[in-house]
Amino acid sequence: MPQLDVSQWLKQLHTDGISLGMQELMYYRSKIAAFAKHKKTLPRTTVSGPLLSKVRGRGMEFDEVRHYQAGDDIRAIDWRVTARTGKAHTKLYREEKEKPVFIWVDLSLSQLFGSEFVFKSVQAAHLAAAIAWQAQHKGDRVGGLISNGWLHNEFKPAARQQGVLRLLHGLVDVSKDSLTRWQKQASTPAEPMSESLKRLRQLVKPGSIIHVISDFHSADKSIIDGLQVLSKHNLVRCYGVYDPMEKSLPQGHSIQPLAVSNGQQQVDIDLTNKRQTDTYANAARSHWQALEKSFANRQLLFTPVSSAQPIEVQWSDIS
Repeated sequence: MPQLDVSQWLKQLHTDGISLGMQELMYYRSKIAAFAKHKKTLPRTTVSGPLLSKVRGRGMEFDEVRHYQAGDDIRAIDWRVTARTGKAHTKLYREEKEKPVFIWVDLSLSQLFGSEFVFKSVQAAHLAAAIAWQAQHKGDRVGGLISNGWLHNEFKPAARQQGVLRLLHGLVDVSKDSLTRWQKQASTPAEPMSESLKRLRQLVKPGSIIHVISDFHSADKSIIDGLQVLSKHNLVRCYGVYDPMEKSLPQGHSIQPLAVSNGQQQVDIDLTNKRQTDTYANAARSHWQALEKSFANRQLLFTPVSSAQPIEVQWSDIS
């Protein structure tokens, strides 16, 4: 892995670390082979992957049309093509054995923060893109839900690049909406995370792989319980995006107080006041310990993801 500084990484990733564009998400398509070399890969089951077989007659997904051959099911004859060409043609179908992969990305305003490298929202989108390209490469169908509490983009699983590209465009759209609301200090309250979970339940069919990417700042017990319910019939993986400053404040002295915000509320912390910094550190530690314990108690896979390092540097630990 090349040793690059922050500016070099940002240039390589085609990002400014704040706003989101398609080029930086398309970048992860070029990393498919490199990421796939890691021994620890994204969870799969025995039926996921490119398990497509062309069958005669009826299937679940149309594939192509070819000349009729002896033994073909007459119900599969494409009469339009047959009439146009004067020769009998048969429709071929794919057996739909690919695994549906859903990626739920929470782009709440609390994600618009980054102290060292990129905003958590950008890191969440990069992780989603990396997962989506890997799933597409393995032959799985990719769908998802992108939400910030106001705007919700939902995508049913689609094969090939179609599913990935729809997801990436959805990430860009919702990210732009979040930045706009943040800059304008939107007064309209956001929908709770539970509303997005309801939407996810409506989209997901049993036997799916579900990736949940969030900082989980607004995730209460009902969210974790809801994910546990989904895990009974699906494989659920959760990724907690965090910034190092959310776990501990920087060392040193500052004349100006440090403004800390969760995207909706802001408090000023005096870095020279040990009582304030200790209170912050204890609260942050308790939050993450409680979060990790909640996932562990429900046997949900939970992986912390730092916004201070590129995804490809962390991939061996993430995947």
